[in-house]
Amino acid sequence: MRQRTLPLQWWLYELRRRHVFRVTGGYVVAFWVVLQVADVVLPALQAPDWFMPLLIVLGIAGIPVTAVASYVWDITPEGVRRTDELGAAHETPPSVAPRWIDYLIIAALLVVLAFVLFNRPAPSPPALGNSVAILPFSDLSEDQSSRHLADGIAEAVMDRLTRAPDIVVAARTSSYAMRDSDLDAREIAERLDVDALLEGSIQRAGDRIRINARLIDGRRGNQVWSQRYDASVAEVFEVQDEISQAIAGVMQVQLLALGGSALETESTEAYDLYLRARRDLRVASTDEALLRAIDRFERALELDPDFAPAAAGLCRALWERYEWTRDPDTVRPATEQCEATRARFPDSVETRIALGELRLGTGQPAEAERSFRDALARETNNAEAYSGLARALREQGRLEEGEEAIRAAIALDPAYWRYRRELGINKTYQGELAEAIESLSVAARLEPESPETLYSLGAAHFLNEDFLLAGDAFERSIRIEPNARAYANAGTNYFMAREFSRAEAMFRRATELAPDDYRWTGFLAWALSEQGDRQDEAARWHRATVEAAADRLAVNPADEEAMAAQALHLAALGDREAAQRALGGLPAVDEMNDNALVETAFAYLYLDRAEQSAHLFRAALDRGVPLFLFENEPRLDAAWRDSDFRTLLQPDEAGTTTINPTTEENS
Repeated sequence: MRQRTLPLQWWLYELRRRHVFRVTGGYVVAFWVVLQVADVVLPALQAPDWFMPLLIVLGIAGIPVTAVASYVWDITPEGVRRTDELGAAHETPPSVAPRWIDYLIIAALLVVLAFVLFNRPAPSPPALGNSVAILPFSDLSEDQSSRHLADGIAEAVMDRLTRAPDIVVAARTSSYAMRDSDLDAREIAERLDVDALLEGSIQRAGDRIRINARLIDGRRGNQVWSQRYDASVAEVFEVQDEISQAIAGVMQVQLLALGGSALETESTEAYDLYLRARRDLRVASTDEALLRAIDRFERALELDPDFAPAAAGLCRALWERYEWTRDPDTVRPATEQCEATRARFPDSVETRIALGELRLGTGQPAEAERSFRDALARETNNAEAYSGLARALREQGRLEEGEEAIRAAIALDPAYWRYRRELGINKTYQGELAEAIESLSVAARLEPESPETLYSLGAAHFLNEDFLLAGDAFERSIRIEPNARAYANAGTNYFMAREFSRAEAMFRRATELAPDDYRWTGFLAWALSEQGDRQDEAARWHRATVEAAADRLAVNPADEEAMAAQALHLAALGDREAAQRALGGLPAVDEMNDNALVETAFAYLYLDRAEQSAHLFRAALDRGVPLFLFENEPRLDAAWRDSDFRTLLQPDEAGTTTINPTTEENS
């Protein structure tokens, strides 16, 4: 038997005789090749992050196993056999000359092993381009109650990347239109026209969340970056920043210093409520949705009074509810909240947008324009600021500039229904009814539950003399939400069709739902006055209209339509002196909008100043108000019997096309 202890020379000879160096060296080379292949193939297969580390650990563990196995066994023509022991006749190994070669082989193997384990070059990041779409994150929570949080994280990442001037981020609603899509990554990237996609998921258990994020090459469809984040909900802001920075790094773009989280609050519950309220504001406007948003913003501020975006959101929600209901009791809380927000958070972009909305609603379009432009100076890719700017410009009669602004908002957020609706309204003001109907139809498809879009669409059809389509749009709006405006729109069609009792029923329902809106009370007065024997009842509603218009002017002293309506209903009541005073507050004819001009023309008609009234109607026609509105107007039946009136209102060769797009104001 061989000795129990042999010199190094003996062991080297024995290892070489048993092919240990050869087999182990072959294994290491094969292991290195496998790692190189896996480095390329695994991302394309979207293998989990732990797969490559596991492969390396298993490969390293296999080195001693391979060495031991090659020492103990040989592969022979007869199969795998145990290696024979060296006989006693060979207790002294052959010449020692080969030992330096053995040392060289050992050294080479160690170098290769070190290279494989410690010096693997990091793969160069692929050239992704500079555009990315942030897809909606999936909610994997058991109760499926964290979708708002998943959307909030995706939106926050989107907002941060948008501030980097070298990154182009696809619009939110365009990306979110791909929610639950069965298209593959390359098809989605092609549709959104981006180079890369960020997708992810969130799983929430109590106050803990797990976020998985993946960046996908939109041209190749392979995953180029992924990361898992485990955190508490209170740490979600830091996670959002980490994801944004990581994406910018992979895309080889230097992300600007963000100065901390855009939504700074330490209250998990406040942030949760804020996200839910924002979603309420983005859906179709209904009183229920607005009340829900107001409640959630208020609760968020109770938890964290320094939460600036929640304060600005409450300002917007309160004012939007006033615009929706025209309830005078809602004005004071809205203005007080907006002023408090301005005083506490004057530099916030959200505050400037909220103040712009308030100034638009209180008849200050020039000041509103400054607010929206100030917001855009701080955040150049803010679609909401562009939309507000478009409306401020439209209120100043700068329709072409307004169209440019709303198209900028659409370019940033092409699938958001409100911006398509605003473009349709702008096109209606411009007299381009075909384009207006097309844009409003797109808005209605994007948000089928939006009654306000259907109002505008019905008005455009009405102005296009397509009363059946107009009636269909108004009926659809009543089915969605039977509110005052919907009933008034339906009543307008019946009034023009001279079905006065049906019109009365619609207008009565409108006044029941919104008794303080001068438009609805005025419509009811006209429907009653056209029924001959109901003049006393009509007078009561004429007086109610005068009072409601005064309430509106207390909120917005520049509301020329309220001034004209007040003058008209005073004239209908026979109060000539008061009507003249009301008319004296109106701007010059060439400065009035179309609706105010028509109402003023009616006021002079009821003051028995027929010639002046006819000239104002002619001015409206010259602006582009369609003649059919006057031809079908019951209140003008007697005027049309006057030959001078008919001559003055004959259509010109160019024809007429335009009036303001809110049908309820046309009667």
